[in-house]
Amino acid sequence: MACVLEFEFSRRHCLDAYTSGLENPLMDRQPVVTCNQLCKNYGSTPVVRDLDLAILPGTCYGLLGPNGAGKTTTLRMLLGLSPPTSGTLKVFDRDITAHPREIRARTGVVPQADNLDPDFTVAENLRVYAQYFRLGGPEIEQRIDRLLKMVELENQRHMRIPKLSGGMKRRLTIARALINEPELLVL
Repeated sequence: MACVLEFEFSRRHCLDAYTSGLENPLMDRQPVVTCNQLCKNYGSTPVVRDLDLAILPGTCYGLLGPNGAGKTTTLRMLLGLSPPTSGTLKVFDRDITAHPREIRARTGVVPQADNLDPDFTVAENLRVYAQYFRLGGPEIEQRIDRLLKMVELENQRHMRIPKLSGGMKRRLTIARALINEPELLVL
């Protein structure tokens, strides 16, 4: 089974450059994620067993464990992509199985694999992704400018994805995960 490690960071270390302009800078201490007796089976094989967890705002967590320990399965449940077999999982105090769209709208995800659109430029990738959240207009253009500056890609905004280095692609994927100003960021 995976073990969960908690890493407490000061607000200064948790994307301060990005969150400094937000109205609610992670000060509410109600858990963002709570799991109680969370279980997931594939057939008769248990993958996640009795996970109890509370993640507070401004807290960074890491899931560690060997292959097959249930790390990816736990994240898939957290994102509403795979329903738990039993137990409860709440994100923003809402049941993930009953409110997956609402929760995903408030969540940013940086996937392990590069899934940027190679036919688009850096800025176009962010703009198109913003449309999934029904974001647009001058406000989103300002947000794109701010995010590209934060990840140091402002000079690459018109560059197509295949021309980017691996590190640039990773930074763009992080910027894309922040486009909707998420309250929960899953890396």
